[in-house]
Amino acid sequence: MRLNEKFLEDFKEYNFSLIKEEKIFLVGSITKAKDYFIKIESILQIIYKKIVSICSVDGLLNKEMFIPKEWEHLQQIALRKLADQDAILVLDVDGYIGDQSKEEIEYFERELRRPVYYLSKLKENKD
Repeated sequence: MRLNEKFLEDFKEYNFSLIKEEKIFLVGSITKAKDYFIKIESILQIIYKKIVSICSVDGLLNKEMFIPKEWEHLQQIALRKLADQDAILVLDVDGYIGDQSKEEIEYFERELRRPVYYLSKLKENKD
């Protein structure tokens, strides 16, 4: 079983049920949040029955192999994909949000006027 107790351990403090929309786009730093992308995609899809998208799987796994022009093309595709999403979840690991993610967030809020969730804000205080 993929989503076993060990797999879910790192995410037990997050309340993903706060995300009510069906189609969710994951945004964040590929270098800082790669494992988060992979695991949260599975959690949202299998447990919460969400349709989850990201910009590019190849980009997620191999960012350092792209030349700037190729990376810019992927970013343009990401903005086009955003138009089909109900909400985005920003994987702001350690409070970091990169410039490309900020651009996607701003576009989503300003142009599309749809909800933006932040992973850090889904964390429940267990104090």
